[in-house]
Amino acid sequence: MTFSYFLYKAIGAFLTPPGVFVTVALLGGLYFCRKRERKGMSPSSFAFFFALFLYVLSVPMTARFLLLPLEEPYPLEIDESEGRAPVVLVLAGGIWSADGGDTVFTMSPETLQRFVAGATAARKLGAPLLYSGGYPEKAVEGRIREMVLRTAENIGFSGEVLVEGRSRTTWENFLLSSEIIRERGFDEVVVVTSGFHLRRSMNSASRFLGPVTVRPLSSGRLEGAGAFIATDLLPSPGGLRNTSLALRELAGILAYDLFGSLKDL
Repeated sequence: MTFSYFLYKAIGAFLTPPGVFVTVALLGGLYFCRKRERKGMSPSSFAFFFALFLYVLSVPMTARFLLLPLEEPYPLEIDESEGRAPVVLVLAGGIWSADGGDTVFTMSPETLQRFVAGATAARKLGAPLLYSGGYPEKAVEGRIREMVLRTAENIGFSGEVLVEGRSRTTWENFLLSSEIIRERGFDEVVVVTSGFHLRRSMNSASRFLGPVTVRPLSSGRLEGAGAFIATDLLPSPGGLRNTSLALRELAGILAYDLFGSLKDL
């Protein structure tokens, strides 16, 4: 693991939930450690606003407000294309490892959902399936390939499977996958990932895949359609999780836009 990668992850962790709660509490503690004659917010006021901050981030209404613009524009089904040589690109969303004498690597639930959606699209299009995502700290690319092929067999996918097993971020997904796509001469790429992650993915696709036609496919959404109900105003673990994912994704979009701008300088 490089220091720059750790720093990138650390900044994101402490500026988005749940790490942001640690940051706010720490800053509040430092503020109240100042000399007693200070003027400004009292401890009781800080506690009230911190509670309000936590409440707003924990209600499903906030999660829906943040996620709908990220998820709604992207389809859950893919139409067949004519006269093209497509490939279905599945972006990993996490890999788990378990020790049982020999370390076994498996797809996280989110990655598996994306992989199944990608396999379904690949069958429909008669296209190869390209999996992108690695675990360099623990697994060489060959072990990732074993995991992917085993999973494809388990879900009954018999088409061609390609594996890029070194990338750790969305940026690296497209950087490294683009080499395979160009080498094989694919002229259309169907990008499969979670709905909330597609905007950042499509931005990266436009940067790395150039003139290749790119189509998005959502493997699923965190927030569904329908009217707001009273329980959307109650704090819940799911509400906090979905809000956290949305804020982390928005932070990622901003970071990638800034990083891309700096790369162009």
